Amino acid sequence: MDKTQEINKKSIVLNQITSLGDQKYPSFELRIIFEYLSGKGNMVWCQQQMSEMGLVQSDFDFPFINSHQALDGLNRVIKAFYRPGLGCDIAHFYRLQDLGVIGACVGNAETLGEAMEITQAYYDLIGSFTDIVNIADEQTFTNRLVDVSRLNPQVLRFLFELTFTGMAILSKELSGQKINIQTIRFSGFLSRNEKLYYQALFDCEIEDECKFNEWVIDMGTLLTPIVNKFSSPGEAEKDLKCLLEELNKEQGLVDDIDCILKGSSGDFPDPDMISHALGMSSRTLRRKLNKMGVSFRGLMDKVRCQLAINLIQHKNLSNEALAEELGYSDAANFYNAFKKWTGHNPTFYRL
Repeated sequence: MDKTQEINKKSIVLNQITSLGDQKYPSFELRIIFEYLSGKGNMVWCQQQMSEMGLVQSDFDFPFINSHQALDGLNRVIKAFYRPGLGCDIAHFYRLQDLGVIGACVGNAETLGEAMEITQAYYDLIGSFTDIVNIADEQTFTNRLVDVSRLNPQVLRFLFELTFTGMAILSKELSGQKINIQTIRFSGFLSRNEKLYYQALFDCEIEDECKFNEWVIDMGTLLTPIVNKFSSPGEAEKDLKCLLEELNKEQGLVDDIDCILKGSSGDFPDPDMISHALGMSSRTLRRKLNKMGVSFRGLMDKVRCQLAINLIQHKNLSNEALAEELGYSDAANFYNAFKKWTGHNPTFYRL
């Protein structure tokens, strides 16, 4: 391999962590959002929304709430208060202790790169309604959000703001230094004023109408040492083990279906087979999923979409090969389904 090939060599890791239904979602995100809005004079509104969502204040004392409650809360917030930059403003209140056990583990890393590896390894404990792709080469590290659930564009942008701003805020808390973001790319259109706002806030290049929402930092940034240590490594490891055991015990219906589907690539079971395997009728399965705002078809589409993107980016399979892998009769049917899932054709995701 010559020098040019070595420089251009990329490491690509796709984390399939999109949360739906009764899958567990960290409670701190919605708690901080409601605390921010309450501080802005909207306490009564927040209390009313929580009541309608079946939440009480003490639910935020626990590490997790259900994903459908978290997403419902986000949709309500966006409908009532959305504006560009809202996620940035809220994320400035993030603190490492908000991440609970994961925050303690991250706080015991030696460098920001090691801290990043911990958060990626346990991203489902931090929460996301998108899949995450990390792309590293000799010069840069890129964190990309992949929307496999066709989120409301404003919700997606809000979550993206929370992501890159939260990363910058928590990295500064860990290292004592401002982290320099090289580029922030938005999939949507930005007005001139919106670009100027983000540029002033992060002092970096802002791009819009890109293929993906993603932020980019220099690889050297990952070598930045962590100076603010938190709990002892032994305590953090012990607490993490307990949390993972607790999470495994509370695996929900959507987790069960997700596991079955991902283990059945190319020969996916139908709803009747799934319901039988889970010991319930098809009608009961539909009713339970509908109550959480999801459907069996939606779960199937998400899994197929995740598998397809993974195969495209790691194996660069043709549409014909992808159709065979995912159980479609021909490439045309797969192509049409993929475009329905993502809004794009498979070539869009090829590197």
